[in-house]
Amino acid sequence: MKFDSASGHPLYKTLRCHRPFDGLTEPHFASLLSSARREEVVGGTVVIHEGALDNDYLVVLSGELEIRRRCVRPDGVDDLEVGRVFPGQGVGEIALLLGVARQASVRAIEPSSLLRIDGDRMEELLAWSQHFADNLHDTAGFRARMNQVRQVAPFRQLPLERVRMAFERMQSVAVEAGTTVVREGEPGDCYYILEDGAAEVWRTDPMTGDNACVATLGPGDAFGEEALLLGGFRNATVTFTTSGSLLVLHKSDFDQLMRPLLVTEIDADSAFKAVQHGTAVWLDCRYDMEHDESHIPGAVNLPLDKLRELSAGLDPGTTYIVYCRSGRRSAAGAYLLRERGLKACSLIGGVRDWPYALEGAAVESTAPKAST
Repeated sequence: MKFDSASGHPLYKTLRCHRPFDGLTEPHFASLLSSARREEVVGGTVVIHEGALDNDYLVVLSGELEIRRRCVRPDGVDDLEVGRVFPGQGVGEIALLLGVARQASVRAIEPSSLLRIDGDRMEELLAWSQHFADNLHDTAGFRARMNQVRQVAPFRQLPLERVRMAFERMQSVAVEAGTTVVREGEPGDCYYILEDGAAEVWRTDPMTGDNACVATLGPGDAFGEEALLLGGFRNATVTFTTSGSLLVLHKSDFDQLMRPLLVTEIDADSAFKAVQHGTAVWLDCRYDMEHDESHIPGAVNLPLDKLRELSAGLDPGTTYIVYCRSGRRSAAGAYLLRERGLKACSLIGGVRDWPYALEGAAVESTAPKAST
């Protein structure tokens, strides 16, 4: 069972007054609670198996759990620790099981009601709150902007100290309705996070010359990274439709703080083996005519300028190896996918340096044909 809201959650008030939840900011707590999963289990159910890579935090709402953990005593003798967790055991009407050792198992002794919380996400948010608790200024505006930056997808993948450094170098800029922030064809020099207001993204089709609105942006959306990663020009125009504000990070800071950690590259041999073993798939981010001419066998073709709109159709459980002609466009493509929570890396050298077979209209195999 998955809950869709936070403040309307039946356990909102109960959890909010408990450690460690009371140390989280309201947006972080809401995000965590909205993805929590309720479970009803019968007595005897193994909730966590020994050795399992289970990192969930468990909230025991009713019932009782038994924890069995293998350990070694100071005298070197193997031992077994057995403990129990049940509501009212400590303070309050719930019990918390905040992470279980790999050598332990957890079993329901009687019918129990549990709430599972993503442990990795919880650790991330706790680290964020604890690390910055003493550093945040005593102004609601500063804290709100800092928390908003942390919610932007690329920053969730960065070490906390790197996020802090990036935030300190950002400038907040007020923008009037009708203002064009970036214009298609101009060189890129900044990365932007829309702090408040709304904007439209307009792009010219390179084949037809038609200009169309391809996306709308709201608070928390980021743009401008493609031109920085490509080292080239803006591929779209972004215009505010309302008054608002932006957080601006200059190219030099973006290159120093974000690019090295968010663009992962892979060499041809490693990429070939990964796809052969079924642990990754190819994604060609060139235009369709380039793909038709020659491409790596089995590649999905999603042009870079369509990647933002079409990435929603990609599988979040799949690793994508993005390639282009030289590796330049694919670096931007891999970044865009990772920005959206997908697993991606960029092929070094692209098809220009690809040593294995290609297929397409311009490729003729010299291998002998199979006899019929």
